[in-house]
Amino acid sequence: MRLVPIVSVAAALCGCAPEFPPMATGLAGDHAFKARIAQTHGPGSSAGRLREVLVGEGFTVLFDPATRFGKALFRPQNLPCYGETRIDWQEDRRGRVARIQAQRQDCT
Repeated sequence: MRLVPIVSVAAALCGCAPEFPPMATGLAGDHAFKARIAQTHGPGSSAGRLREVLVGEGFTVLFDPATRFGKALFRPQNLPCYGETRIDWQEDRRGRVARIQAQRQDCT
């Protein structure tokens, strides 16, 4: 079963509701997204696997090996509104997630 993100009235009326990647979908919005990320890609999990999943779902992934900080961003295109999903993380020397933060903003 695929859950559909909540959309603003303007996006629904224009027929251009944002398409968030599977990782970021759900009816409960930002809070549920943060909990899902913490559970599936929390500290101690494979950072390489996290990057693979993000790229596979269409995120733009930036990673700085010198600082071991990564950032992934997904913005639905061609909308009359702004929506974004963002994940920031830091890796330890073993390639594991040390810290991770996530934020999802539905079309506003």
